[in-house]
Amino acid sequence: MPYDNRTRAAAARATRAAVLAAARESFLANGYAGTTIRAVAGAAGVSQETVYKRFGGKAGLLKDVYDVAMAGDDEPVPIAGRPQSLAVHRAVTPRETTRAYAALARWLMERAGAVLRVVVPARGSDPELDAFVRTIDGERLIGTRMAVTAWDEHGWLRPGLGRDRAIDTVWTLNSPAVWLLLDERGWTGEDYERWLRETLDATVLS
Repeated sequence: MPYDNRTRAAAARATRAAVLAAARESFLANGYAGTTIRAVAGAAGVSQETVYKRFGGKAGLLKDVYDVAMAGDDEPVPIAGRPQSLAVHRAVTPRETTRAYAALARWLMERAGAVLRVVVPARGSDPELDAFVRTIDGERLIGTRMAVTAWDEHGWLRPGLGRDRAIDTVWTLNSPAVWLLLDERGWTGEDYERWLRETLDATVLS
């Protein structure tokens, strides 16, 4: 029986990977509106029912494609537990933490960039897509709040800058929309990372 369980688990992982790969390809080629569950299921070699049961529809499918893109894999390790995130919280000086934070932001944006180029410009065109964007904005706010709260507790915020205003400032700076604007202007990942680090040093941290 343990063997059967392992076999079933491996088959489930393979099915999930196939569906996510097909969905990513479709989202990038056809956009959100042009992607259908039928086409994704057909490309992955599974039934539409399987896709709906595992992902809950197109918006849920997009969320999982995005999460895998952000992390770089489908392992059950949250972004907060990745080495790039841990480096931000292990920093012992303001400059060290902004270097780590800017590197983390670049790492995330570059991994999810292809998906973001499809999703962000289409905001407002579909209620489910808008709900997805609100979800990832909310997740980004949670991560931002964790970082800024730690900075505040270390006494690293600039004099006169309250925690709430600092959170809003950093959340705006690390927005995918800002990254996309700079990407359209021809900025490299290194350009973005340097700009974010220098801007945090100049406006948020002492």
